[in-house]
Amino acid sequence: MVGITEGLLPPNVTIGYSIHKWSSYAGDYHPSKILLDDPSDQMSRWQSGSNFPPQYLTLKLDRPSVIRKITFGKFHKSHVCNLKSFTILGGMSEEGMVELGKKGLTNNSKPETFDLDDAFHGNYFPSSYIKIVPDTTWGPAALNFSIWYVRLSGVSDPLYVNPCIQFFTNRRQERAIKLCLKHLRQHNYSEAFESLQKRTKVQLEHPMLTQLHEKLVGSGDFDEVEVLLDHAFHDGYMEDYTSKQYSAKWEQIHVPDGSPRPGNRGGHPMCIDETAGKVYLFGGWDGKNDLGDFWEYNSSANTWQCISADTEINSGPCRRSCHKMVLDSKHKLIYILGRYLDVRARVNMELKSDFYCYDIQCDQWNLISSDTGSEGGPSLIYDHQMVLDSDLQTIYIFGGKILNNSGIRSEAEYSGLYKYHIPSNVWTVLKPDNDLMLRSRFGHSMLYHPDKKQLFIFAGQREHFLDDFLVYNTHNDTVEEVMCVDETKVPESGFTMRATIDTQHQEIHMMSGLSKDHRNGSKDYTDAKTKIYVYSLKRNKWNEVGKNAGCTEPEPCPRFAHMLVYDSRKKLHYMFGGNPGAGNPMERGTDMDRRLDDFWCLRIKRPAFGDMKRALQFLVRKFKFRDMSLRDPVGALLYLQQHVEEVVDHSNKEEEHQFQELVVSVFDNSSQRDTYTIRTELFDVLMAYFPESMSQPKDNLTDYVPPV
Repeated sequence: MVGITEGLLPPNVTIGYSIHKWSSYAGDYHPSKILLDDPSDQMSRWQSGSNFPPQYLTLKLDRPSVIRKITFGKFHKSHVCNLKSFTILGGMSEEGMVELGKKGLTNNSKPETFDLDDAFHGNYFPSSYIKIVPDTTWGPAALNFSIWYVRLSGVSDPLYVNPCIQFFTNRRQERAIKLCLKHLRQHNYSEAFESLQKRTKVQLEHPMLTQLHEKLVGSGDFDEVEVLLDHAFHDGYMEDYTSKQYSAKWEQIHVPDGSPRPGNRGGHPMCIDETAGKVYLFGGWDGKNDLGDFWEYNSSANTWQCISADTEINSGPCRRSCHKMVLDSKHKLIYILGRYLDVRARVNMELKSDFYCYDIQCDQWNLISSDTGSEGGPSLIYDHQMVLDSDLQTIYIFGGKILNNSGIRSEAEYSGLYKYHIPSNVWTVLKPDNDLMLRSRFGHSMLYHPDKKQLFIFAGQREHFLDDFLVYNTHNDTVEEVMCVDETKVPESGFTMRATIDTQHQEIHMMSGLSKDHRNGSKDYTDAKTKIYVYSLKRNKWNEVGKNAGCTEPEPCPRFAHMLVYDSRKKLHYMFGGNPGAGNPMERGTDMDRRLDDFWCLRIKRPAFGDMKRALQFLVRKFKFRDMSLRDPVGALLYLQQHVEEVVDHSNKEEEHQFQELVVSVFDNSSQRDTYTIRTELFDVLMAYFPESMSQPKDNLTDYVPPV
């Protein structure tokens, strides 16, 4: 099934369309009005005749196309009927549409263009119909919906579109055959199953799973099934399942009574020296003032030490917040750059970007530069990101807002991507702010993979919240956008999300910060959230990490502007402080003055092989016991005592209950199941441990047959 894979399409062109269907319209506001872009005309729009869902417009394309972008024109001023949120669907038929994106307009007069989800299963998705479904408006809930103008752009050349159509047509046919094969095998129609598979040459599943089915359902060899599952785990086939079983265990760190500790703050940086087991914290904002204290946490002794109450007195940086700090563990040096200044504090002030280095072993500060902006480096910035390559002795700085004296209403300026070579004291601009592939931003996350020599950049804010996930290759100066396997699992974009990297497990860990529903165009921030996500570099997939089952232990309250560092040796995160409120994080002197001073450690627990093996053994042996009970009840009881009980976790109430039910079931003659049905049921249960791409379809053929 060869279509057109991602990245191989020609430039976009405008795609013509006609109005095909609509839910309703009011008065003279016919749907055809959206074909004309006339922002000065109050009547040049479609307005629904009701706000009762679903309201929609269905557009029929002039010819099948891959729709990549949609543009909405607007009235010449804001309007309460503008769409605050809406859903776009597309497909070759009206009945077979899929979601191409959930979006939202800003309530102003500027036209807005949105990228659509144009690829599935690695191939571009063709459409003959586009459906726009309004969800909410910017006015009261009782208002009807308005759309002023719509332009579609993408690719309509049959040379590119026809292979895409053929790919998805073949895929649907293959899926239909797989549903038939699954149905035939489940009901033991072996001759029909073999005939259909031979005729179509369609494989129902991965060969390893076919072997598993033969051993389990065909032969009833439960012992060999355990061996196959053991191999499957070690060969990585269950990684997708195990990643969903991660759990987060928080524990608040309390230092000994009477010992010193940092006070309340947010907007502070931290860094960690894993070899020494020490965490460093400098400055921040306590809700009223910038701070200049410098702290060291000793994880072995569980104590904080104040290295300096005011680093400026010790020839170090002045009080500050929203700055960044990185540590060179090889040379025991800490580098600090950037800070935020309130608009009032910038008046008549020469804004310079100072750059400091702290020598841990000598307990000494050194001013590297009084103004990096005058030496080819970034201007004075805040809420940027900074990482260090110890081997190459290079620091990378990306993004951040540039401070200026022009006042709060001046147009925001953003800093690009820079690198600083420590031995030569040379700055290099790698990507300017206006680079199309790498849009500058602030409040984002950035990590460095020392083996791959790559920067991973996620989310942040510019005119609005960004939800892109980018990779910058430092060795060849290229940028790639990461298109994850399942975009629905990607973390909700936010401000001051905190991320760490584990190169051993090839994972990125993300903790949420301040977020908002970026899809509805709102300018208001929502409450912060405490969510943990893990991204697998090997599987290109995000998963949200849950709490331990039945966990009643405390966890930190939601926050933003906190700081998170990771000890990859101990597999332990440390988090300190932050802002627990909502609102605009740059508005100081408001009711958001409260800051936190709590200190936590986070352990992301992964399923151990031994635990997984025991759980699978218990599952398989339960079904073997049921299978034996039909033929040899006495032998089944002996098997229960000798082989099932040894793999039961009796401390787990659910497992203990299941084990007791097995004992009772020997004397229950009401079940009409045969061995084939029991073994098939176990096979279907085991499919949950394998990726969907390997296994038979989850749904059944009978799901598509009417009940009468």
